[in-house]
Amino acid sequence: MVAKEKIKTKKVETKPKKIPKSNFIAIPDGVKIEIEPKVLSLEKSNITQLIPINQVYISIDKEDNKLKITPRKTPKRFVSVANTTTKLIKNAILGFNKEFIYKLAVVYSHFPITVKAEGNIISILNFLGEKRPRKTQILPGVKVVISGKDITVSGRNLYNVSQTAGNIERTTRVVGRDYRIFDDGCYITERDI
Repeated sequence: MVAKEKIKTKKVETKPKKIPKSNFIAIPDGVKIEIEPKVLSLEKSNITQLIPINQVYISIDKEDNKLKITPRKTPKRFVSVANTTTKLIKNAILGFNKEFIYKLAVVYSHFPITVKAEGNIISILNFLGEKRPRKTQILPGVKVVISGKDITVSGRNLYNVSQTAGNIERTTRVVGRDYRIFDDGCYITERDI
């Protein structure tokens, strides 16, 4: 008869669960905050800033005179969404006291480019001799001023201002040609952040 061997089992040590770190933001005087299911709204002296909230990844609570942003779990994705939302809120608070400005330059060497702002759409005409105008959208709360070869994009919401300037630059991207020769387009030259 064969003797049965005892099987030794190792005890698996379980690590204690990590508690996600919370980000805290001090709320300045005069700023009213409303936390809705998908949007956080900040209001001060007739200026309203709306910040999108992804409730799958983060939770936002108001404690005394602070906002508490907590990731729901510890993976990197949850923490990065919490950090991004924190930065968006800080930029919105900064926007109450300051206007953000991006300046773009219209550059052409082959065909003269004409840029027009009509309502909430910017049209770029005659880009590389194209018959159809290239168009992009102006995001809410952003003011675009076109004077000759200079475009000024300004507003209180840093995300919308920078995204509008980036959309204008991306709309005039040259594809399928040598960019060293065809350097036509609208390029961001200055940022006042």
